[in-house]
Amino acid sequence: MTTHPVDIWKVALSDAMRLVLSAEEAERAARFRFPKDRERWSRARSALRMVLAKYARVQPAELRFAIGPHGKPALVEAAGIEFNLSHARDYALVAVSRNVPVGVDIQDIRPGTDMALLLRRLGESGDGGTAELYARWARREARSKAAGGALFDPLPPDIRAVDLPAPEGYAAAVALCGFEPCPARFELSA
Repeated sequence: MTTHPVDIWKVALSDAMRLVLSAEEAERAARFRFPKDRERWSRARSALRMVLAKYARVQPAELRFAIGPHGKPALVEAAGIEFNLSHARDYALVAVSRNVPVGVDIQDIRPGTDMALLLRRLGESGDGGTAELYARWARREARSKAAGGALFDPLPPDIRAVDLPAPEGYAAAVALCGFEPCPARFELSA
């Protein structure tokens, strides 16, 4: 299968950063019960805007989003820019691709969660140690997100996922429709 480039931006959500939220995003953030969750979500969403603004060549606050049937966002006025966001505890990943649907996932590895059972419910193999099970879950989530479907929807056979280097205690993957992902890694600093 042919490879296709995909940019992966890692964001440390524990670092302070300038928040860039629309009025709707600010309202959504305000609904989080716990301040730490609100802070992380706001930083992840702001990071998404900052990253996408580089590709769309506009100011982060100018970006407008449309939401697909299963919640996957798309840029309204930036044809050809495909993206996806995932965040877990202290990290977020933003994946950006040109003209190819992309999905990304990062998982906080939590011992005690029965990932084998969750994977079997999806029809995936549930064998392996904790880290491998979380890596398999991240690949599945990334593939579902690339397809733009729900987690339990059957996946087209042409979606490919690869593992990504992740911080200690995390698993991460990126997927593309119709291509083998060839990731380039970047970090967004505050």
